[in-house]
Amino acid sequence: MRAAQNSYPTLFSSLRLGTLELSNRILLSPMTTGFGFRAGLPTEQLIEYFAARAQDVGMAVVAFGAVAPEGRVEQQIPWMWLDGASRALAPLAAAIAANGAAPCLQLGHGGRQVSPKVIGGDPVAPSAIAPLVHVSRQPRSLEISEVEDLITAFAAAARKASAAGFVAVEVHAGHGYLIHQFMSAGSNRRDDAYGGETVAARARFGVEIVGAIKEAVPELAVMVRLNGADFVPGGLEVADAVVAARSFASAGADGLVVSAGVYGSVPYTIPLLDDPEGTFLDLASQVRVGVDIPVVAVGRITDPSTAEMALASGRCDAVAVGRALLADPAWATKARSGQPARIRPCIGTVEGCAGMLQHGDPISCSVNADVGREVRPSFPPARAAPRRLVVIGAGPAGLEAARKGALKGHEVVIVDRADAIGGSLRLAAQTPPLRHVQRLADWFSLEMEHLDVDVRLRFEATAASVCDLDPGFVVVATGSVTEVPVLDGYDRMPVWSAEGLLAAGESTLGTQEPIGEIVVLGGGRRALATSLWLIGEGHPVVVVAGTRAGSDTSGLARRAYLSRIESAGGSVVRAIPRRLDKSGLVASAGDSEIFISCGGVVVADPARSIRPNWLDQLEAPFVVIGDARAPRGIGPAIAEGNDALRAMT
Repeated sequence: MRAAQNSYPTLFSSLRLGTLELSNRILLSPMTTGFGFRAGLPTEQLIEYFAARAQDVGMAVVAFGAVAPEGRVEQQIPWMWLDGASRALAPLAAAIAANGAAPCLQLGHGGRQVSPKVIGGDPVAPSAIAPLVHVSRQPRSLEISEVEDLITAFAAAARKASAAGFVAVEVHAGHGYLIHQFMSAGSNRRDDAYGGETVAARARFGVEIVGAIKEAVPELAVMVRLNGADFVPGGLEVADAVVAARSFASAGADGLVVSAGVYGSVPYTIPLLDDPEGTFLDLASQVRVGVDIPVVAVGRITDPSTAEMALASGRCDAVAVGRALLADPAWATKARSGQPARIRPCIGTVEGCAGMLQHGDPISCSVNADVGREVRPSFPPARAAPRRLVVIGAGPAGLEAARKGALKGHEVVIVDRADAIGGSLRLAAQTPPLRHVQRLADWFSLEMEHLDVDVRLRFEATAASVCDLDPGFVVVATGSVTEVPVLDGYDRMPVWSAEGLLAAGESTLGTQEPIGEIVVLGGGRRALATSLWLIGEGHPVVVVAGTRAGSDTSGLARRAYLSRIESAGGSVVRAIPRRLDKSGLVASAGDSEIFISCGGVVVADPARSIRPNWLDQLEAPFVVIGDARAPRGIGPAIAEGNDALRAMT
């Protein structure tokens, strides 16, 4: 149902942060991009990226302005120690302001949680204690004079931000970075003025940073990002966060952003997969009770209704929206205009965003192929008159190609043999960790309707039936199917493919439902997701992965899949399946042979492309995209659908 234009009155009401008044209560959350900087200074690519997302948000926050060279969490961020930082950042601040948002720059220092390869030396920290994960090198403990120099560096960076046109800064005191390291007893063993037995004492470093910024640039609004909880043994808890929040407020902070988690924590700093909407809202709510300054909630806020309810009920004063604005830069605009159903949803796999950063690559987005490409049109001007575009396959690749074709002005027909659009999206959405994918299928369905795409279901595509549609160009997006490995014993035990199981199909023995313990063959994300579906149906599961399980997804998602399987009682075995008998699977693990007792087998990996053998009979030009080209997943499929029309001549 279409929402009325006043459905989110609180979300689109003004908010005051100190002397700064925001037009509404939506903040574009700071996210490192892995692109858009040259030697610490922004390029046109980054400016256009922010310009696309600053419309109809109250504030846009640029991450992660490093105040010192050894504080860089990565290279593609602002280097605030540079003399020319203000001049170089001015066009970025101006572009944000020109689109109606208050420009804000996040300031931080990674401390021990930085790669020696990035900074070219040893990390520094409150104490010489290595972090939990990612960086094994023991950091060097900061001298008191160095601590004082860093406080000065934060203030100097704030002055440069103000000179560039930023009206606010966000001091990063969470996620296991330097200020947070000072606050945590697990990383701060100092016995001087910047240590102590209490959170209030250990917060002194951050408190003095806030005070120094307020003294240096009184007109600048100052927010502090802190953890509501660390989610690691011995880490900060919400009661500690309240103490720290009061200390920051007393030092002059104008607002607080309450996040959670550190590197290696469970849950993570970034909610993903089937984590609920508003994952950290309760933490923000508890901190808000303890302070008299605005509190911003963050953490999987993808639905404007979630934001409105949280604000209207007093759980927070504003919301920070990050990956949802990657997925759809018009998130706020569509919410304001009463079209929330037309917001392209974030599906939470982090394969395109944070997952890319883990490999040192620029971010992308599984559902929005134009991330980082805002500097140029998403597709070139028409080189030929509009024509009839026929898309075969209504999965993610085909749907995106149809959408782009309709936006381009072509007459689009999309056909599929199924009785509903979505293809692999609808099957994936049945599994617990990927249930958010259903929102993407529903969004595509609405877009097809809105763009007047001719959708023809239960359509058997053949050379003749496609030619009867009189296409000027054909996009082949017929997807993929599970490649069942050659094994002895398929006649001795019920076996399903993953898609057959999820579609309630029969096994090789004609049985309808699995019974007892199930072995899942394959170690990819589809195998792991299917395993969680089976566990949810009450079946003990053993995943038999021929290679490292989860290697085809992001590191964050991989850990989430495996931890969910383990906590639910399932197990993962690295082995090669050899044969089946009536009571189980025989596999080889290294030099030995193992037997896994089970009542059925589900084959989930690998996949093979479905590509019609009659394509050369088509008179119209065609392009093959998505899994039909090579099985990979949702992100590459949508990216190729996005670019499919570039093949038109």
